[in-house]
Amino acid sequence: MIGLVGKRMRPVLLKLHLLIGVSAAIFLVILGVTGSIIAFEGDIDHWLHLSMWYGNAGGAPLPESALILAVEQRYAPSRIAAVHIFRERNLVQVLQMTDRASVMVNPYNGTVQGRRTGPSRSQRWLGYIHQLHTHLVPDPGSARGAASVGEGVVQVAGFLLCVLVPTGAILWWRTKRIAIQWKASWPRICFDAHHSIGIWAAAFLFVAAVTGVLVGQERIFYALTHAPGPSRIRHAESSATATAVQIGIDRAIKIACETIPGGTITDMVLPLNPKGVYIVALRLPEETSESVHSYVEVDQYSGQVLHKVDFRTDSPGYRAIRFNRSIHTGDILGTAGHVIVTVASLLLVAMVITGMMIWLRKLAV
Repeated sequence: MIGLVGKRMRPVLLKLHLLIGVSAAIFLVILGVTGSIIAFEGDIDHWLHLSMWYGNAGGAPLPESALILAVEQRYAPSRIAAVHIFRERNLVQVLQMTDRASVMVNPYNGTVQGRRTGPSRSQRWLGYIHQLHTHLVPDPGSARGAASVGEGVVQVAGFLLCVLVPTGAILWWRTKRIAIQWKASWPRICFDAHHSIGIWAAAFLFVAAVTGVLVGQERIFYALTHAPGPSRIRHAESSATATAVQIGIDRAIKIACETIPGGTITDMVLPLNPKGVYIVALRLPEETSESVHSYVEVDQYSGQVLHKVDFRTDSPGYRAIRFNRSIHTGDILGTAGHVIVTVASLLLVAMVITGMMIWLRKLAV
Protein backbone atom coordinates (compact mmCIF):
# COMPACT_ATOMS: atom_id res chain seq x y z
CA MET A 1 0.00 0.00 0.00
CA ILE A 2 2.82 2.39 0.92
CA GLY A 3 4.59 1.64 -2.33
CA LEU A 4 1.40 2.23 -4.31
CA VAL A 5 0.83 5.59 -2.60
CA GLY A 6 4.45 6.46 -3.24
CA LYS A 7 4.11 5.72 -6.95
CA ARG A 8 0.98 7.84 -7.17
CA MET A 9 2.41 10.76 -5.22
CA ARG A 10 5.82 10.88 -6.84
CA PRO A 11 4.65 12.52 -10.14
CA VAL A 12 2.72 15.11 -8.13
CA LEU A 13 5.69 15.87 -5.88
CA LEU A 14 8.01 15.99 -8.88
CA LYS A 15 5.82 18.54 -10.68
CA LEU A 16 5.42 20.58 -7.49
CA HIS A 17 9.17 20.53 -6.87
CA LEU A 18 9.87 21.51 -10.48
CA LEU A 19 7.28 24.29 -10.56
CA ILE A 20 8.49 25.84 -7.32
CA GLY A 21 12.14 25.48 -8.31
CA VAL A 22 11.69 27.16 -11.68
CA SER A 23 9.53 29.94 -10.23
CA ALA A 24 11.95 30.78 -7.42
CA ALA A 25 15.23 30.03 -9.21
CA ILE A 26 16.51 33.56 -9.84
CA PHE A 27 15.62 34.73 -6.33
CA LEU A 28 17.23 31.70 -4.69
CA VAL A 29 20.42 32.33 -6.68
CA ILE A 30 20.47 35.94 -5.45
CA LEU A 31 19.89 34.82 -1.85
CA GLY A 32 22.56 32.14 -2.14
CA VAL A 33 25.27 34.37 -3.64
CA THR A 34 24.61 37.32 -1.32
CA GLY A 35 24.22 35.04 1.69
CA SER A 36 27.59 33.42 1.06
CA ILE A 37 29.22 36.87 1.15
CA ILE A 38 27.46 38.53 4.07
CA ALA A 39 28.12 35.51 6.29
CA PHE A 40 31.51 37.21 6.74
CA GLU A 41 30.20 40.75 6.39
CA GLY A 42 31.94 41.89 9.56
CA ASP A 43 35.30 40.39 8.56
CA ILE A 44 35.81 41.14 4.87
CA ASP A 45 36.79 44.80 5.32
CA HIS A 46 39.23 43.74 8.05
CA TRP A 47 40.84 41.20 5.71
CA LEU A 48 41.16 43.79 2.96
CA HIS A 49 42.91 46.30 5.27
CA LEU A 50 44.99 44.13 7.60
CA SER A 51 47.36 46.86 8.79
CA MET A 52 44.44 49.07 9.85
CA TRP A 53 42.44 46.49 11.76
CA TYR A 54 44.84 43.93 13.20
CA GLY A 55 47.55 44.39 15.81
CA ASN A 56 49.64 42.32 18.18
CA ALA A 57 47.68 41.31 21.27
CA GLY A 58 50.06 41.10 24.21
CA GLY A 59 49.57 41.68 27.90
CA ALA A 60 46.72 43.72 29.33
CA PRO A 61 45.07 46.51 27.31
CA LEU A 62 45.70 50.10 28.35
CA PRO A 63 43.01 51.91 30.37
CA GLU A 64 40.29 53.41 28.19
CA SER A 65 40.98 56.83 29.67
CA ALA A 66 44.58 56.69 28.43
CA LEU A 67 43.54 55.70 24.90
CA ILE A 68 40.87 58.39 24.74
CA LEU A 69 43.19 61.09 26.08
CA ALA A 70 45.93 60.25 23.57
CA VAL A 71 43.56 60.32 20.59
CA GLU A 72 41.82 63.53 21.68
CA GLN A 73 45.18 65.26 22.10
CA ARG A 74 46.27 64.12 18.66
CA TYR A 75 43.09 65.17 16.86
CA ALA A 76 42.01 68.19 18.95
CA PRO A 77 39.60 69.91 19.03
CA SER A 78 37.57 66.81 18.10
CA ARG A 79 36.44 64.65 21.00
CA ILE A 80 35.67 60.98 21.41
CA ALA A 81 31.94 60.32 21.27
CA ALA A 82 31.91 56.51 21.37
CA VAL A 83 34.17 53.46 21.53
CA HIS A 84 33.67 50.02 20.00
CA ILE A 85 35.57 46.97 21.22
CA PHE A 86 35.64 43.78 19.14
CA ARG A 87 35.49 40.30 20.62
CA GLU A 88 38.73 39.27 18.89
CA ARG A 89 41.73 40.28 20.99
CA ASN A 90 43.92 40.98 17.94
CA LEU A 91 41.57 43.62 16.52
CA VAL A 92 41.89 47.34 17.20
CA GLN A 93 39.39 49.46 19.06
CA VAL A 94 37.34 51.94 17.03
CA LEU A 95 37.03 55.41 18.54
CA GLN A 96 34.24 57.47 16.96
CA MET A 97 34.99 61.19 17.05
CA THR A 98 32.72 64.23 17.01
CA ASP A 99 33.99 65.20 13.55
CA ARG A 100 32.50 61.87 12.31
CA ALA A 101 35.91 60.29 11.81
CA SER A 102 36.70 56.79 13.09
CA VAL A 103 40.12 56.20 14.62
CA MET A 104 41.51 52.65 14.88
CA VAL A 105 43.74 52.25 17.93
CA ASN A 106 45.75 49.28 19.16
CA PRO A 107 44.49 48.90 22.75
CA TYR A 108 47.74 47.33 23.95
CA ASN A 109 50.17 50.10 23.00
CA GLY A 110 47.98 53.04 21.98
CA THR A 111 49.22 53.09 18.37
CA VAL A 112 46.85 54.74 15.91
CA GLN A 113 46.64 52.32 12.97
CA GLY A 114 44.16 54.16 10.80
CA ARG A 115 41.59 56.92 10.49
CA ARG A 116 38.49 57.06 8.32
CA THR A 117 35.63 59.42 7.68
CA GLY A 118 32.60 57.48 6.54
CA PRO A 119 32.48 53.90 5.26
CA SER A 120 35.15 52.48 2.98
CA ARG A 121 34.38 51.33 -0.56
CA SER A 122 34.29 47.71 0.58
CA GLN A 123 31.94 48.55 3.45
CA ARG A 124 29.59 50.34 1.06
CA TRP A 125 29.56 47.39 -1.31
CA LEU A 126 28.95 44.99 1.55
CA GLY A 127 26.03 47.19 2.56
CA TYR A 128 24.61 46.97 -0.96
CA ILE A 129 25.00 43.19 -0.96
CA HIS A 130 23.29 42.95 2.43
CA GLN A 131 20.34 44.97 1.15
CA LEU A 132 20.12 42.79 -1.96
CA HIS A 133 19.84 39.80 0.35
CA THR A 134 17.04 41.31 2.40
CA HIS A 135 15.25 43.62 -0.07
CA LEU A 136 16.50 42.68 -3.57
CA VAL A 137 17.60 46.30 -4.12
CA PRO A 138 21.04 47.70 -3.18
CA ASP A 139 19.75 50.99 -1.79
CA PRO A 140 16.28 50.77 -0.20
CA GLY A 141 16.43 54.43 0.81
CA SER A 142 16.25 55.57 -2.82
CA ALA A 143 13.68 52.96 -3.88
CA ARG A 144 11.35 52.39 -0.95
CA GLY A 145 8.51 50.96 -3.05
CA ALA A 146 10.75 48.44 -4.78
CA ALA A 147 12.43 47.58 -1.47
CA SER A 148 9.07 46.86 0.16
CA VAL A 149 8.09 44.56 -2.71
CA GLY A 150 11.55 42.96 -2.67
CA GLU A 151 11.30 42.22 1.05
CA GLY A 152 8.03 40.42 0.42
CA VAL A 153 9.53 38.45 -2.47
CA VAL A 154 12.43 37.37 -0.24
CA GLN A 155 9.93 36.11 2.32
CA VAL A 156 8.06 34.13 -0.34
CA ALA A 157 11.31 32.71 -1.74
CA GLY A 158 12.30 31.59 1.75
CA PHE A 159 8.94 29.91 2.23
CA LEU A 160 9.24 28.15 -1.14
CA LEU A 161 12.67 26.87 -0.12
CA CYS A 162 11.00 25.41 2.99
CA VAL A 163 8.86 23.37 0.58
CA LEU A 164 11.60 22.55 -1.92
CA VAL A 165 13.90 20.91 0.61
CA PRO A 166 11.49 18.28 2.03
CA THR A 167 9.95 17.49 -1.39
CA GLY A 168 13.45 17.08 -2.79
CA ALA A 169 14.38 14.74 0.06
CA ILE A 170 11.28 12.62 -0.59
CA LEU A 171 12.07 12.43 -4.31
CA TRP A 172 15.69 11.51 -3.51
CA TRP A 173 14.61 8.56 -1.39
CA ARG A 174 13.88 6.35 -4.41
CA THR A 175 17.39 6.54 -5.89
CA LYS A 176 19.31 7.43 -2.71
CA ARG A 177 22.06 8.80 -4.94
CA ILE A 178 25.01 10.22 -2.98
CA ALA A 179 27.82 9.96 -5.54
CA ILE A 180 28.56 11.81 -8.79
CA GLN A 181 29.77 9.94 -11.87
CA TRP A 182 32.19 12.56 -13.16
CA LYS A 183 33.06 10.56 -16.30
CA ALA A 184 29.44 10.43 -17.42
CA SER A 185 27.71 12.90 -19.77
CA TRP A 186 27.03 16.40 -18.46
CA PRO A 187 23.26 15.79 -18.09
CA ARG A 188 24.05 12.79 -15.88
CA ILE A 189 26.59 14.81 -13.92
CA CYS A 190 23.96 17.51 -13.30
CA PHE A 191 21.44 14.85 -12.28
CA ASP A 192 23.86 13.19 -9.86
CA ALA A 193 25.06 16.52 -8.48
CA HIS A 194 21.53 17.78 -7.90
CA HIS A 195 20.64 14.65 -5.95
CA SER A 196 23.84 14.17 -3.96
CA ILE A 197 24.48 17.83 -3.11
CA GLY A 198 20.83 18.29 -2.26
CA ILE A 199 20.69 15.52 0.31
CA TRP A 200 23.96 16.55 1.97
CA ALA A 201 22.86 20.18 2.19
CA ALA A 202 19.19 19.53 2.96
CA ALA A 203 19.31 20.02 6.72
CA PHE A 204 21.37 23.23 6.51
CA LEU A 205 19.20 24.71 3.75
CA PHE A 206 16.00 23.89 5.59
CA VAL A 207 17.24 25.52 8.79
CA ALA A 208 18.41 28.57 6.83
CA ALA A 209 15.05 28.82 5.06
CA VAL A 210 12.92 28.50 8.21
CA THR A 211 15.02 30.91 10.26
CA GLY A 212 15.16 33.33 7.33
CA VAL A 213 11.37 33.39 7.06
CA LEU A 214 11.09 33.91 10.82
CA VAL A 215 13.53 36.84 10.69
CA GLY A 216 10.86 38.78 8.83
CA GLN A 217 8.07 37.63 11.16
CA GLU A 218 9.21 38.94 14.53
CA ARG A 219 5.65 39.38 15.79
CA ILE A 220 5.37 35.59 15.92
CA PHE A 221 7.97 35.43 18.71
CA TYR A 222 6.23 38.11 20.75
CA ALA A 223 2.89 36.35 20.30
CA LEU A 224 4.26 32.95 21.33
CA THR A 225 6.04 34.31 24.41
CA HIS A 226 3.32 36.85 25.31
CA ALA A 227 6.13 39.34 25.77
CA PRO A 228 6.52 43.04 24.98
CA GLY A 229 9.23 44.46 22.76
CA PRO A 230 12.77 44.98 24.06
CA SER A 231 13.62 47.76 26.50
CA ARG A 232 15.16 50.88 25.02
CA ILE A 233 17.76 53.40 26.18
CA ARG A 234 16.03 56.02 28.31
CA HIS A 235 18.48 58.83 27.57
CA ALA A 236 18.64 59.80 31.23
CA GLU A 237 20.41 62.97 32.33
CA SER A 238 23.29 63.47 34.75
CA SER A 239 22.88 65.60 37.85
CA ALA A 240 25.17 68.48 36.85
CA THR A 241 26.22 71.01 39.54
CA ALA A 242 28.69 73.86 39.61
CA THR A 243 31.25 71.78 41.54
CA ALA A 244 30.57 68.40 39.93
CA VAL A 245 33.57 66.43 38.67
CA GLN A 246 33.37 63.58 36.17
CA ILE A 247 34.05 60.10 37.49
CA GLY A 248 35.86 59.14 34.26
CA ILE A 249 35.31 56.36 31.76
CA ASP A 250 37.31 53.74 33.69
CA ARG A 251 35.13 54.18 36.77
CA ALA A 252 31.98 54.06 34.63
CA ILE A 253 33.15 50.77 33.12
CA LYS A 254 33.75 49.31 36.59
CA ILE A 255 30.28 50.35 37.72
CA ALA A 256 28.68 48.82 34.63
CA CYS A 257 30.50 45.51 35.10
CA GLU A 258 29.42 45.39 38.73
CA THR A 259 25.83 46.21 37.79
CA ILE A 260 25.59 43.46 35.14
CA PRO A 261 28.18 40.85 36.16
CA GLY A 262 29.51 38.30 33.72
CA GLY A 263 29.56 40.60 30.71
CA THR A 264 32.38 41.94 28.56
CA ILE A 265 32.47 45.53 27.29
CA THR A 266 31.59 46.04 23.64
CA ASP A 267 30.60 49.70 23.31
CA MET A 268 30.75 52.93 25.25
CA VAL A 269 29.06 56.26 24.62
CA LEU A 270 30.71 59.21 26.35
CA PRO A 271 28.92 62.30 27.69
CA LEU A 272 29.63 65.36 25.53
CA ASN A 273 27.68 67.90 27.57
CA PRO A 274 26.97 68.53 31.29
CA LYS A 275 23.75 66.51 31.22
CA GLY A 276 25.10 63.56 29.23
CA VAL A 277 25.62 60.11 30.72
CA TYR A 278 28.01 57.22 30.19
CA ILE A 279 26.32 54.38 28.30
CA VAL A 280 28.22 51.11 28.60
CA ALA A 281 27.09 48.11 26.54
CA LEU A 282 28.09 44.59 27.57
CA ARG A 283 28.00 41.21 25.85
CA LEU A 284 26.67 38.42 28.03
CA PRO A 285 27.50 34.73 27.47
CA GLU A 286 23.81 34.12 26.71
CA GLU A 287 23.92 36.50 23.73
CA THR A 288 24.73 34.39 20.68
CA SER A 289 24.12 37.17 18.14
CA GLU A 290 26.77 39.67 17.10
CA SER A 291 24.65 42.58 18.33
CA VAL A 292 24.25 43.10 22.08
CA HIS A 293 21.34 44.28 24.17
CA SER A 294 22.67 44.71 27.71
CA TYR A 295 23.72 48.19 28.78
CA VAL A 296 24.04 50.49 31.77
CA GLU A 297 23.51 54.26 31.91
CA VAL A 298 25.75 55.91 34.50
CA ASP A 299 25.61 59.47 35.86
CA GLN A 300 28.87 61.10 34.75
CA TYR A 301 29.35 62.84 38.14
CA SER A 302 27.86 60.71 40.90
CA GLY A 303 28.38 57.31 39.31
CA GLN A 304 24.77 56.44 40.03
CA VAL A 305 23.20 53.82 37.78
CA LEU A 306 20.34 55.66 36.11
CA HIS A 307 19.06 52.80 33.98
CA LYS A 308 20.04 49.28 33.00
CA VAL A 309 18.86 46.56 30.63
CA ASP A 310 19.94 42.96 31.18
CA PHE A 311 19.45 40.69 28.17
CA ARG A 312 18.86 37.74 30.50
CA THR A 313 15.85 39.34 32.18
CA ASP A 314 14.47 41.46 29.35
CA SER A 315 11.78 40.48 26.82
CA PRO A 316 11.68 36.67 26.21
CA GLY A 317 10.30 37.39 22.75
CA TYR A 318 13.32 39.52 21.89
CA ARG A 319 15.69 36.85 23.20
CA ALA A 320 14.00 34.33 20.91
CA ILE A 321 14.34 36.73 17.97
CA ARG A 322 18.04 37.20 18.56
CA PHE A 323 18.57 33.45 18.94
CA ASN A 324 16.76 32.76 15.67
CA ARG A 325 18.78 35.44 13.89
CA SER A 326 22.06 34.05 15.25
CA ILE A 327 21.18 30.64 13.79
CA HIS A 328 20.36 32.16 10.40
CA THR A 329 23.60 34.16 10.23
CA GLY A 330 25.80 31.46 11.77
CA ASP A 331 26.76 33.72 14.69
CA ILE A 332 25.72 31.00 17.11
CA LEU A 333 28.86 28.99 16.21
CA GLY A 334 31.20 31.90 15.50
CA THR A 335 33.60 31.42 12.60
CA ALA A 336 32.57 27.80 12.12
CA GLY A 337 28.95 28.90 11.81
CA HIS A 338 29.85 31.53 9.22
CA VAL A 339 31.72 28.92 7.18
CA ILE A 340 28.69 26.62 7.29
CA VAL A 341 26.41 29.45 6.14
CA THR A 342 28.76 30.34 3.28
CA VAL A 343 29.08 26.75 2.08
CA ALA A 344 25.34 26.08 2.41
CA SER A 345 24.56 29.27 0.45
CA LEU A 346 26.90 28.26 -2.37
CA LEU A 347 25.41 24.76 -2.40
CA LEU A 348 21.98 26.37 -2.82
CA VAL A 349 23.27 28.12 -5.93
CA ALA A 350 24.67 24.81 -7.21
CA MET A 351 21.30 23.15 -6.56
CA VAL A 352 19.43 25.80 -8.54
CA ILE A 353 21.86 25.65 -11.47
CA THR A 354 21.87 21.85 -11.72
CA GLY A 355 18.09 21.77 -11.29
CA MET A 356 17.63 24.26 -14.12
CA MET A 357 19.99 22.25 -16.32
CA ILE A 358 17.94 19.12 -15.71
CA TRP A 359 14.73 21.00 -16.53
CA LEU A 360 16.17 22.52 -19.72
CA ARG A 361 17.40 19.09 -20.78
CA LYS A 362 13.89 17.69 -20.40
CA LEU A 363 12.45 20.56 -22.45
CA ALA A 364 14.92 19.80 -25.25
CA VAL A 365 14.01 16.13 -25.39
